[in-house]
Amino acid sequence: MTTGEPGTQATVTNSGTPQAATFDFVIPQGATGATGATGATGATGATGATGTMPAPQTLSAYTTPTTPVTSGSAIDFDQNAFQSGTAITHTAGSTDFTLTQPGVYFASYTGTVSPGTSASLPEANLVNFQLNGSNISGAASQVILNATGDTAEQSVNSIFNVTSTPSTFRVVSSGGDFNYTLASINIHYLGQAS
Repeated sequence: MTTGEPGTQATVTNSGTPQAATFDFVIPQGATGATGATGATGATGATGATGTMPAPQTLSAYTTPTTPVTSGSAIDFDQNAFQSGTAITHTAGSTDFTLTQPGVYFASYTGTVSPGTSASLPEANLVNFQLNGSNISGAASQVILNATGDTAEQSVNSIFNVTSTPSTFRVVSSGGDFNYTLASINIHYLGQAS
């Protein structure tokens, strides 16, 4: 017996002789039936292993007193607020942050700047991030101070890649002598570059 295509006619043929008949039947396939009812829900599978998230690698530092900085020098952060992990280290009361793991970092700086005592006004102040003594492209903020009592808020944010370690990160002031108050920096290690 052979199954034929749906919608075709059933046929019977004799492939034998009239005295010794061998019948070949071709029966068409029936139409598809209606969908059956949904079966019962199976048992819940075993719970998979709990994943682990890597510990955050971050450091936050700030200045408490007003900090005078000469042109071309780095801002001194006298207090560490928070540190997690070992990818970023800083000694309170210093200008340098040491980055100990290669990969991608994010840094965010905010602070208030005012003219120093020897300023010849108006004076343009530039704050920029440096990695191993070289400016990080696009990581800068500039303000112009016109009078002795002027103050200006500044912020700089940047994502940058560190390829060799240890590396030194600094926030550098240029353009003249300036005073910094309420300066703070947050540095985060984001992980390996892909």
